[in-house]
Amino acid sequence: MDSENMQRISLYLDKDLVKRADRFMKEQGFSSRNKLVTQALESLMTDSDLQDNDLLGEKLAGAVMKLSEDNAKAISKGLFRYAVQLEMVMRVLAELSEYTPEQVEEMRREAINNVRRTRGKVSFEDILAGYYDD
Repeated sequence: MDSENMQRISLYLDKDLVKRADRFMKEQGFSSRNKLVTQALESLMTDSDLQDNDLLGEKLAGAVMKLSEDNAKAISKGLFRYAVQLEMVMRVLAELSEYTPEQVEEMRREAINNVRRTRGKVSFEDILAGYYDD
């Protein structure tokens, strides 16, 4: 910075604040108090400008909202397709099975407990292994 564009000012600061600032200045590698105060002021004013003119935040929020909506639609469509396939499998199994409603209800309770216990990570192999262990 050339001295032609610089202006000397006087500041009265709390002594403890000056000591903390000097420690911070050394830790962060500032070569002078002037550079520390200059960067701190620029950062503070930039933050204030960003809060006052929250265009970036609004654009980011809008982009996140759109992406979220797109993802929700894709998940919903995938779940619908999954539910259709599951319904078909259930109908086939119902046609072929000789289970009583009580047996089906017991299987449902066991499935709910398995899913809760494993947080949805139930593998077909684990179920087969448990079936053949009985």
